[in-house]
Amino acid sequence: MMKTILLLTFTVFVSSASLKNDDKTILGELIDELNATMKRLPEEHKGKEIYLKELKPEKESCKHDFFCHAEQELKTEVSVQSKYEDFRTDKKLMRNLNMYNKHHGGSTCRPADEDQEQISLRQFLCNLMICVKKEYNKPKKN
Repeated sequence: MMKTILLLTFTVFVSSASLKNDDKTILGELIDELNATMKRLPEEHKGKEIYLKELKPEKESCKHDFFCHAEQELKTEVSVQSKYEDFRTDKKLMRNLNMYNKHHGGSTCRPADEDQEQISLRQFLCNLMICVKKEYNKPKKN
């Protein structure tokens, strides 16, 4: 009986520990999804480029607001269009971006400036990739 209880306790502990997504895992998946999405982009959207607000990350690090604004821009400008399958909110790219934002202060952020310049979706994704890689390569805090 005692062995069974210990075994069940251990099983619950191991299964719950493996479900925890840390930032490194989420950022790694974001890098993979951004790479895959950017490879498919030229084939699917020739001559039908979409433009988004240019988000400028802080010089030293990419703050939560950058990722929050990126998610908002992609949701409002790209996810709603049926031709952009990779950006649907139920797809891995958007789910991981949302999960990362929830880990860092929720999904609300101060509104982006309305007078920001517009850049192409491809350039927007490149800027997002730079920020994701910068955060991914940061040493882990204890």
